[in-house]
Amino acid sequence: MSTSSLSSSAALAAFIEPWLSNRRALVFGSALSATPRLLLERGARLVHVCDPSSVRVAEAAERAAATGLSFSSMSDETLAGREGAFDCVLVENLGAFDARAVVARVRRLLAPRGVALFVTPNREAAAPLLPAPEPAGPAIDYYALYDLVAGEFEHVRMLGQAPFVGYAVVDFAPDAAAEPLIDSEFIPRGSEEPELFVALASRHRAGIGGYAVVQLPLERVLSGHAASARAALPEPSPAVGALEQKLKQQESWIAELEGRAETADERADVAEEELERLREELSRRVAKVARPVAAPPVAVTPAVAAPPVAVTPAVAAAPAIAVPPPDPAWTEERRALTQEIEATRTRVRELEAKLGERDAARAVLEGAIAERDARIEELTRRAKEDAAKAAAANERVAAEDPSDIDALERKLIERGHELRRLERDLAEAERLGRELVLDLGDARERGGPELREELALIADQLAKSEADRLALNWAAAVTRSS
Repeated sequence: MSTSSLSSSAALAAFIEPWLSNRRALVFGSALSATPRLLLERGARLVHVCDPSSVRVAEAAERAAATGLSFSSMSDETLAGREGAFDCVLVENLGAFDARAVVARVRRLLAPRGVALFVTPNREAAAPLLPAPEPAGPAIDYYALYDLVAGEFEHVRMLGQAPFVGYAVVDFAPDAAAEPLIDSEFIPRGSEEPELFVALASRHRAGIGGYAVVQLPLERVLSGHAASARAALPEPSPAVGALEQKLKQQESWIAELEGRAETADERADVAEEELERLREELSRRVAKVARPVAAPPVAVTPAVAAPPVAVTPAVAAAPAIAVPPPDPAWTEERRALTQEIEATRTRVRELEAKLGERDAARAVLEGAIAERDARIEELTRRAKEDAAKAAAANERVAAEDPSDIDALERKLIERGHELRRLERDLAEAERLGRELVLDLGDARERGGPELREELALIADQLAKSEADRLALNWAAAVTRSS
């Protein structure tokens, strides 16, 4: 963990860890803050900081940044063309920006399955535990924050971050994994006044914990107001410009592919409904044209005697039938119906082409699901390896001389680190499972019979993933008990 001072938004780096693992994050806040580096420590692959102060951006750029960390100001065009490129966005203090414009911009920059956190300090919090995040700005009240975010995002959850001060009374040798007991009887209302209001926004239903307690180092909390945020910058590191350029190019391709798949899926749903309606209309009009139409009445004139011929006897002429010309109105109606039928057939061909685009988008979705399955398999393999390492560490600890206290403590610390990695892998597998369940539910609401058959196959894959998750859970339980 970085040794710089903390702000009150530091706890959010731990809260959003499930959405950070090997993903891209964006922070609207101070380029000199410790929070972006905490996001890297919690597993983010890339973190970009957008700071309204060009002075802070220049100072951060002069000093070497951590690997995967980049900066820009609000006025440059670094974020232009990166729509849908970030999986997690944190706005440390929405009141320091043009709030409505920033919320709309975050929606464009956020990936379809990403989450965004919009933070504003509570004006009624008189004595905060840690200073408010920079840059400073006027606070936005709870209801205004919700209205701003709900105007752009389909799903908004309102959270409050309150200080939690106390002691931990711990059993040093428990018989089993200890369940934490939280006692708040000393607080009259059961909780301190929230320091921050947080709006968690997304385009999908994101599962979050209802209650999270984040422990912070006591020394850094007590010295939080005295230390300078400029100490947050790390030591120099080698340049990685070529690698970052390649990653940016790949991210733009991925964002474009995700956007095209989502747009094609929506257009295909609309086109499928219109195609069905036009097919019914076409059948009705073809039947109308094919129906026999009564011919117009034919006038019959009486026989007219032929004039006498001098050479031959007079012969009576055959009756003459007068056929009137076609009714112009009837002919025009038939022509109009024929033209409408041709136009309808053309529209049907266009809609069938759009359905072909929908099939291509579905193939992209299946590829994404296959990638998630591969990720779950990788997590399962890593969990088994971690369990084996933990067992080997336990054996090594048992074989050590009990008198060597220092060596025993090192082994216990190593075991604790391995257990934490195992728990993080388990949390990632559970999160992937929840996202697959949400994707299945949304797809069932939109899909037809063919799509439902495909979803049944995906449900079988999800069941296998759930079995893998239970195996991870079992492995973690065995590691805790050993």
